[in-house]
Order: sequence, then structure tokens, then C-alpha cells
Amino acid sequence: MTSAAPSWFERALQRPRHSHFTDASGTRIHYVSWNAEDTHKPGLLFAHGYLGHSHWWDFIAPFFTERFRVHAFDFSGMGESDYRAEYRPDSFVRDFSAVLKAASIAPAFVVGHSFGGSRLLQTCATFPELIRHAIVLDSFYALPGDALPVIERRPAPRPYLDAATGRKHFRLIPDQKCEPWLMDHLAKTSLRQTEMGWTWRFDPALRHIQTVESDEGLLGRITVPVTYVHAEMSTVVSAERANRIIDAIPTARNLITMAGAHHHLMLDKPLALVDQLRKLLGQLL
Repeated sequence: MTSAAPSWFERALQRPRHSHFTDASGTRIHYVSWNAEDTHKPGLLFAHGYLGHSHWWDFIAPFFTERFRVHAFDFSGMGESDYRAEYRPDSFVRDFSAVLKAASIAPAFVVGHSFGGSRLLQTCATFPELIRHAIVLDSFYALPGDALPVIERRPAPRPYLDAATGRKHFRLIPDQKCEPWLMDHLAKTSLRQTEMGWTWRFDPALRHIQTVESDEGLLGRITVPVTYVHAEMSTVVSAERANRIIDAIPTARNLITMAGAHHHLMLDKPLALVDQLRKLLGQLL
């Protein structure tokens, strides 16, 4: 962490974070808690984006412990969760189900960003009894008439000789402006050491899966209340698509737009996102 990190960020990272593991269809899934002992509070779960991990919420989740029992998790093949022999369309839904049950927080409020948000919508349709309210942050969802993106077959990343070299190569996809102290935190927590050197905390096989959810009838089957938060400057989801996604979900509320935010809205607008989620969750309690 650089010396330029603000005090609120340092305080958030100092909050104790505890690791737990559970099983999802034979795969060990890692999840974390900040105040698991507060069993009298409603559950709140955070889900990260594609090839990310639970550390993306380290500086967001602690702001909610006063009113919620707060957790985050790593999807299978990402973070500290184990790799799967095969990633099926429902694999990440099973991850959601396993964590919500193991943490004993269902039905919970769930916040999902990007890939995590689209898998949250899939979970809403599959296990509605586990979700109290879904908050989807700038998540792409294929709609009728869309052509799915072609999967690019790429070789596995080559290990770096040391962690410092790895951190210098950390990039956001899509790229956007990010404070150095935030980039440093994400870069450090995205690397792991192996016998061959330092590499990223995700299964290279995940680069060959279809990341876009495309079940045309799924959105119409959702009965769980859904709120969609769109990042105004997003290069992933347009305002037009966000509105079409909302229109396809019978239980969705009106679109919320975060002014000036890019796709990774917890990075360029972290405190604004905290304020928006606090306001929204306060209305839902």
C-alpha cells in the first residue's frame, strides 16, 4: 500500500477478515466474513467479477457491518477457491448456494458486480429462496438477437520471477483510471506463489469459458426483487442495455445510475458506491 492511501481505506483494510471454506459440488469454495458472530443481523454477501476475488470488497464490505452480517466469497477457480475439473453453466450458481448455506445467512441481500452480477441473476432464478434482494452492479446479460462473443483461446499466463514484477503487470479489464493505492492492493492480492514462480489467482481454464449469460427466458423467471445499478461511463453495459435488462425482469426496480462511474465502480467511486448501497439497503430493511 502506498503512503497516498487515504485514512478511510487504511481503516477498512485493518478490519479483521476471517477465512472459511465450504464444498460446492465437490469443489472447495473460499469465503470470508467480517462479523460472522453477529447472527442477529441480516446477511449481506458480496460477489466479485470475472477472474477477480473477494479482496475486491476489502475496502467496501467493512462499511456495512454495523447493520449487516457481512460476507464475500471467491468463485470456483478464482481467489483461494479450488479449480474445477469442468466449469458448467450452473457451476457458479452452485458456488452461491454453497456459501449462502454454509454462512447461514440465507435469505440474504446479495451484491454482485459484472460477472458476479449476471451469475447472481442466474441464482435468483434457480434458488430464489436463498436471495432476499439482489443488487446487480453493471452486469452484462445477453438479450434476444445478441451474438455471443467468440471465445479467444489464449495460452496460460507465464509465471513471474517475483511478486514485484507480477504487480507491475496487473491490469484492469476493461481498463480505467484507478488510484495507485487501490491498484497496489488489488495487484498484491491477485498473485500467488507456486513452484514455478508468481502467477495470478485464477484457473487459466476460465479464460476459455463463455462468460456471457445468455438464457433468454431466465430473466423472466426471476421472482426475487432486483435492483440494477448502472455505471454511467461503463464500456461494458450501455444505458440502453441496462434498461432492457430491467424491463425483462418482472421484479426489477427502476434503473439507478451512478454518475461519472466506470465499469469497476468500486474503484473510481468507492465512497459513492458505499453511500449508494447504504441508502438502497436502508430502504430495503
